[in-house]
Amino acid sequence: MNFKKKYGNISFYGLIFIIAAASFYHFSAVYYYFLNPDHAIHILMTANFRFPHDLYFWGQDRLGSFVPLLGHLIYKVAGLNTVWSVSVVNYLILFAGSFAISTLFKNRSTKLILALFWFFPPLNFLDFLMIAQPFGIQMSLLAIAIYIFNKITPAQSISKRVFLTSLLSVTLIISLWVSDLTVISVFLLIALAVFNYYISDNKAITQKQNSKNIFKEPVFYLIIFWIAVGLLFITFAKSHADKDIRYTKQMFNDLNTVFLTIKEIINHIIDILSFNYENNIFLGLFGWLSVITIFSVSVIAIHKKNRVASDKWIWFFLIQSLLALFALLVSHWVFRNGVSRRYFVLIYISLTLSVLLISDKLTGNQKPVTIILLAITAIAGLLSSTVHIYYPERQKPKYEYMKEFRRLGKAGIISEYWNSYISAIAAPGKLTVTPNDKSYVRNLAMADSVFLQPDIYIIKDSWLDSFPERIEQFGYSLQKTHNPFELGGASLCEYKIVKTHRIFTSGELKTSSKTFLPKNNFKGSYIIEADSTLQYKYLVYGPFINLNKGKYKVIFNLKTEKNSGNNTAAILDVTSNYGKKKMKALKIKQTGFPDTKRFHPFELTFEIDSLTKNIEFRVYCTGRHKLWFDSLELMQIE
Repeated sequence: MNFKKKYGNISFYGLIFIIAAASFYHFSAVYYYFLNPDHAIHILMTANFRFPHDLYFWGQDRLGSFVPLLGHLIYKVAGLNTVWSVSVVNYLILFAGSFAISTLFKNRSTKLILALFWFFPPLNFLDFLMIAQPFGIQMSLLAIAIYIFNKITPAQSISKRVFLTSLLSVTLIISLWVSDLTVISVFLLIALAVFNYYISDNKAITQKQNSKNIFKEPVFYLIIFWIAVGLLFITFAKSHADKDIRYTKQMFNDLNTVFLTIKEIINHIIDILSFNYENNIFLGLFGWLSVITIFSVSVIAIHKKNRVASDKWIWFFLIQSLLALFALLVSHWVFRNGVSRRYFVLIYISLTLSVLLISDKLTGNQKPVTIILLAITAIAGLLSSTVHIYYPERQKPKYEYMKEFRRLGKAGIISEYWNSYISAIAAPGKLTVTPNDKSYVRNLAMADSVFLQPDIYIIKDSWLDSFPERIEQFGYSLQKTHNPFELGGASLCEYKIVKTHRIFTSGELKTSSKTFLPKNNFKGSYIIEADSTLQYKYLVYGPFINLNKGKYKVIFNLKTEKNSGNNTAAILDVTSNYGKKKMKALKIKQTGFPDTKRFHPFELTFEIDSLTKNIEFRVYCTGRHKLWFDSLELMQIE
């Protein structure tokens, strides 16, 4: 009997391990075929974690970098490369979370189905496993917190309760750091603790006595301490993170936008149930099976309400899913990002746990039918998320493609965002990458370091039709040096840094004038005229370019109708930050023009200490006499 039980335990836990290992083989950063720059950022942070700047995902003050931090320690101590380090850490946390939450279940069949839902979520909720999203780690940490929460009892010694309460608090603080949405879970856990203390205890004491006793508990003051620590840590981390004004500019939806969000969700569900979502038949099957399963379990739960209502964790996850749905409906960030499926991962896993917990409570003939239905639903979800990997052919892991970039040696790479950071994951110590300056640059320090590398390459993807002979990036001028070549599934070309030398015609600048004169031999360009109607206004301004450290000379080509008198004809200046910072200025008198028959060059020399954005070259005219602008020339002197 003992042998049979021991063999059963080995088989059961072996099967759980196989499910987790199979998930790792399909969806970890090492093997996932659809790895993207968001995933790559975690890998690059793992290579060189900068405290405290890297406490949050690059370019924002959300998504705490718990996985990159632990991955960095493994990378340094164990010597694993960064891709393996971040993959192992991510799955170890997911596995710990799976084990912790499985302790809420009694039946092994339910635990096995939980493992399928946990490690092989359906295609729509695959972000649960991804390192670029917080949901799996957030839920795993919550599962560990619930496990600790269930271990705390009034009968324990004070020292043990202090230890477990501290462990619980630290786990929740980390989870809140990982995802702001954890605040819902924290709120529910506090409500549950209050419920247990005041209502569920059948001791013959009044609420008033309870209130008095709670202030005598050392744990009460310990909780206050950890709340303060948590608030200080989150505030500290956010203060050192980059602020994304798109996130804070408008936090909440108005009523109309809420309805649009609901409409988008309904349309998404219809696409799945009508088998129109990415032509994935298994996702459609999962959708219908989910509807049938939720309906069936709900009917059974109503029938068995006494048994179900007694389980606080069923209510916990059910309420968590409803509160998360409400938060998503009112969040403007969710709406402006197209009500992406990834935001609903917490709802998916919370509802799944609620249904599984109800099923775990069942007895009699209803139990095997429910278990079979849940198992088929889980398998349909598994197939929906893996079918693209094998059909029409086995997809090669993205990491394998990226290994080819090691051939470049020590180099800098510039590309469009979705083909950027991913290029360096196989050699983060040698390759330095950045999106181009028109894309979303998440790490400006890395962008600067690209231009310090001995070789610089540009990847031609969706931002370039062809490789130009010369291109401006981050205030640097780059000149093509070799012919393009293919590497890692991308088209590349080598460039070198040269001194900036550009001519800006009237068509590349903005103007307040409405009078334009034709210009011979210059297609698409013209001469801009300023007359008395343009008094005390800018004849031209722009082009809002970025320039890097160096000494520059800008030449304005101007002509006037009168070159006598001591009046000011125009003021030339160089500014940045949309005109707020004036870097150099020159006042031109009417007598400053040698004659009125031709355009004359007026020079301004200025110096920049570091990368400066939105630089303007402006001509401010007084309007006393006519003034004409032809072009301006920018040259880097040093």
